[in-house]
Amino acid sequence: NTIKDTLEPTLKDLKVPLHFVKLDLGDVPIRTTNMLIHRVDLESSNDGANTKQTGIQIDVDVEWDGNCDIMIQATLTKSAKVIFGVKAIKLSGRMHILLSPLTTELPVISAVQYGFTNPPNIQLEFTGAVKTVTSLSFVQSALVGVIQSSLASMLVLPNRMVMPIDLGSYDYLDTYQPPVGMIRLTAVSGRGFKVAKKVRLLKDVPDVYCKISLGASKAVRPPFRTSTKKNNLTPSWRDESGDFILYDMDQKIYVEVFDEDKGPLDPDDELGEARISVRDLFRNDGICELELELEGKDKTGCYITLSAELFHLSEQLQSLSSFTYEGKNQLCGLATIIVTKAFDIPVPKVDAATFVKVVYGESSKHEKTFYTGTVMDYPGYDALNPMYDSVFHVPITSAMLQRDNGIVFTLIDGEGANGTTGHGELGKMTVTHESLLRAYKHTMTETRLIGNGGAKLEFRVILSGMQSETEKLQSAAAGSTRTGSPQANDTLPSSLYGGIVESNVNIRVTALRGRGFQIQERRIGKKDDVPDVYCNIRLNSGDHQQLQPSCWKTSTIKDDTMPQWKESKEFSNINPSSDFVCVDVYEENSKGKDEWLGIAEFSLEKLLRKRLLEMELRNGSTLTKSYVTLVCIRL
Repeated sequence: NTIKDTLEPTLKDLKVPLHFVKLDLGDVPIRTTNMLIHRVDLESSNDGANTKQTGIQIDVDVEWDGNCDIMIQATLTKSAKVIFGVKAIKLSGRMHILLSPLTTELPVISAVQYGFTNPPNIQLEFTGAVKTVTSLSFVQSALVGVIQSSLASMLVLPNRMVMPIDLGSYDYLDTYQPPVGMIRLTAVSGRGFKVAKKVRLLKDVPDVYCKISLGASKAVRPPFRTSTKKNNLTPSWRDESGDFILYDMDQKIYVEVFDEDKGPLDPDDELGEARISVRDLFRNDGICELELELEGKDKTGCYITLSAELFHLSEQLQSLSSFTYEGKNQLCGLATIIVTKAFDIPVPKVDAATFVKVVYGESSKHEKTFYTGTVMDYPGYDALNPMYDSVFHVPITSAMLQRDNGIVFTLIDGEGANGTTGHGELGKMTVTHESLLRAYKHTMTETRLIGNGGAKLEFRVILSGMQSETEKLQSAAAGSTRTGSPQANDTLPSSLYGGIVESNVNIRVTALRGRGFQIQERRIGKKDDVPDVYCNIRLNSGDHQQLQPSCWKTSTIKDDTMPQWKESKEFSNINPSSDFVCVDVYEENSKGKDEWLGIAEFSLEKLLRKRLLEMELRNGSTLTKSYVTLVCIRL
């Protein structure tokens, strides 16, 4: 049903509408081969604070040769309908499975992400009328195209399926992996093209042009097209390039080469295609000559030289105004929009079916619209506090910066799972380009009220510039010579997590557990000292003033290096954007003064957003390798 519900809306819009009569994928399992399991060190940015975390990635070839039984009805006219079948589907591709972030508690993995690095190869074997009815001749390519497009929108980079494993520690902002950077591709030159003999012994010197795409980029925008070099056997496009967002070094670059012809009755002739992974291209110092093939197997003797330049994403925005990034088809930056979750949806739970519409540059010629998935009332899903966990990337050109292209978020309630009529627009809010320029490291992570019904939306928006390898090295060298004091135009954040814009909030804090406390070895004949651990917990304001009249002391857990307290206390009238929880941990000593083991400070804003957070204790500037976990909820 999921496959049917996903494909049918698109199939109905074809020039000959199609719909499934029967859909049985058979009982042949998916086959996996060539598995590689390796550690990955992932770097992400949390509101300007770069953090590193470790994950495990599984790369595996996936092959499926299904003995399916699929019947499809084509509506030629209102009265003429024919049925044809698909008796076999072959799918093959390279899939990656990312286990990250890793945690210190079972089940050890916070979430699993999986998808294809490049579009998989799909072959369909048809039966019935599709082979005999002329008006259905388009179906074979159209159906494959629909399947490829649907897969690309869900399961091919930059899209991944995300499956939370440990909801207690899961946070999409920790799970999300930013792009590697931007890549500029150039078809430098070609050779080996031949003169074709036409009728009446006329010779046709090819008019050559290229189409270049990266990974599944064709699913969201047309390939980059070079100019046509007329009557040329050795064409050159050295001064033409196209920019792409690079998500993985194993993404493939696809180059298709054509001989341009005249008019719709004389379609362009395909001269061949070539492909290479980004990793392999940079192993050749960013330039490589590729031989073209026809239908993926026949060598043509024609060659294209391809070059690439890598650009890094940066919090420095000089590229947005630099003339060196103003060229045709060139990008100068990237806007990343992440919609994580909403709270307190103001509709009955059984009716709720909400999604978020995101519009960049509303009412401009550069307008781009995105939608999160819809979250309904269903076992395991909280329809009134839905998790959308969606990310959208907007490549920025210099032309897009001629006006303040803001980002508009609209919370919408659609038709409910029980068939009830949707409540429509629940609220709208805008993040302006100017506010991103002013934000600390041009990143905003906020939970804002949206609409008048009390709903709140959590999101993150990041504005990034671009740096070439040379510019990055120059920037690093310049940064190392600074004194370390903030510049006059730097805006320091009031808090790392940038934005629960509320005060007078009531919360419950739970001291959940600790780990990593050390056993003190005694001299021979004496029993080793297993620690008896308790916490003193207090609430402090941003200026380190204690907000409550006294500390809250937990019970003492005897003889345990991994104590579990599970004790709670409520606090009222707190300000999440400035207040924090301070935890001092002690070992109780019955014969003398208790030993102080360290301190941890929890940002209330971050703690409220993540709900469960582990922090390492420190002693001055030294980390102790002992940890305390708190849970915090809003009352």
